[in-house]
Amino acid sequence: MIWWLENPGRARSERQSVAELAERVSWLKNLHWYLSDGAALAVDFEIDHDGRSVPLTMTYAEFHPNAPPIVVPRDGSRLSSHQYGAGGNLCLEYRADNWETTITGAMMIESAHRLIAGERDGDGPELPSAHSISIGQSVRGSYFRFLLTSALADRLKAIEPGQSVGIGVAEKYHAETFTVTIAEIDSAVDVRAWPPGIRETTKRGHAIRLPAGTPMPVATQDSIATLVGELGFAPIRERVLAATGEMDLVLVSGNDIAHFYAYDGSQKRYFGRSRILNVGAGTRLPDNYAVLARKSIGIVGCGSLGSKVAAMLVRSGVRQFTLVDDDVLFAANIVRNELGAPAVGVHKVDALKARLTDIAGTIDITVRRVALGGQESADSTDSVMSALRTCDVIIDATADAHCFNFCAAVARESLKPLIWGEVFAGGIGGLVARVRSGHEPEPQTARNQINGWCESHGIPAPLAGFAAPYAVAAGDGIPLVADDAEVAIIAGHLARFATDVLEHTDESAFPVPAYAIGLRRAWIFSAPFETWPIQLTGSGPWKAEQDSASAAESLELLRELLPSAFNGHDQSSK
Repeated sequence: MIWWLENPGRARSERQSVAELAERVSWLKNLHWYLSDGAALAVDFEIDHDGRSVPLTMTYAEFHPNAPPIVVPRDGSRLSSHQYGAGGNLCLEYRADNWETTITGAMMIESAHRLIAGERDGDGPELPSAHSISIGQSVRGSYFRFLLTSALADRLKAIEPGQSVGIGVAEKYHAETFTVTIAEIDSAVDVRAWPPGIRETTKRGHAIRLPAGTPMPVATQDSIATLVGELGFAPIRERVLAATGEMDLVLVSGNDIAHFYAYDGSQKRYFGRSRILNVGAGTRLPDNYAVLARKSIGIVGCGSLGSKVAAMLVRSGVRQFTLVDDDVLFAANIVRNELGAPAVGVHKVDALKARLTDIAGTIDITVRRVALGGQESADSTDSVMSALRTCDVIIDATADAHCFNFCAAVARESLKPLIWGEVFAGGIGGLVARVRSGHEPEPQTARNQINGWCESHGIPAPLAGFAAPYAVAAGDGIPLVADDAEVAIIAGHLARFATDVLEHTDESAFPVPAYAIGLRRAWIFSAPFETWPIQLTGSGPWKAEQDSASAAESLELLRELLPSAFNGHDQSSK
């Protein structure tokens, strides 16, 4: 887009306003308008201050007037401290962070004059800087980064001046960036800036608190070796001067903390200083989510829906999982699964365990490569059901009625909450449901009520369970296929059901236990995001208490099955 061709009126007014400015002031001279090699509208001009002429160029942005022009020294010099490096554009009063379309090029030139005059007026006040550097901007081009938490900084500053302590260094390489933190100091507790358990390299290093007034050395082998040698640390000096090998050294000078490293390159040993990344304290989760770390979740089905629910829950603070699925990931599954290409050919439960570890580090995950309700041995089925019984919440993400029967049996027997859901065929919406003993009917009764509710609308419900559960034929014969976003929406509702159950024992943020959520205009949904609450009736106990007669009958059966144990007891009691 060439803005001045599409908006010649604005281009003409820009030239006119600059000309009028030159008529009003004496410091603006030698205007020259032209088109740059890229057809950008530009103007050369000079600002006179105390008899000295400063040559500048203003080039209008491609998206002007929706983006600010660029003003740079025409001679490529470092003109101001308010500048993006030598030859870079000036940081003026009008910038991308406060730009409005009413700002003109003439106003930009006036701002440049105020900057030059203000900085060169020795008697005037120092010009305030409005230039704020983000963390990301500060480390652009720095591929060796040292993560420093406030607790770690305090620990390093507590080292006695002139003393050295051993440190455990944790380093990871990701996205072409080496990131380093201190894992432990003098065998102290773990103080690393990321969760333990992720893929990393650990090694030994040293931290030295420099004596008061000792400046930080430059990042060269000689300067570092000279400093540690003068401080009397001969073994560290030898490590610095070694011809090969890695080195990690943290130096503390006053409030300044630096990490120096050495590593073997293809031709020589390289030295450098990492960029410090200060890590803020605190959590980004609600305080009441802290209880989730002590809870366990059983997820049956680690496909598109289950994998996303698991990732959401681990990000919410859940740290104990039992994952059940016998399936293997293939390339076609990637379009909706939380897993990526490296997991192709791997059992979904194993790959999902690795994925959750990548998210949160060391967590407690039990994986079972079993199809619950499938053609498995009775021992395997019983073992999986026993594992699910120990979980605080069970989630069925299979949309398989046979599997649901087993999940429901475990929930009913253990009185544990059961959550289930499915994405409707074609991605037109989905269903989420939750039952708790003493609040909602037992799982099978609840499922039957939900199915009855769906059938009561006179239109067949687009339930899953077909050969292609995520696809359904549209009116013109072109199949509608659920995409990743549609699956993620339903997964998000299931995850919220789970966190709500884990967080609240009796109360709930959800007034009803089941919802049909529309994502397209289809079935009973008149518009996307239309939600139908589904009321369930019955909230009695899921299993009756055993009366005295049945208890006596159970005891008699036990006597028949274990006669030797009871005979010995009977004899001793006589």
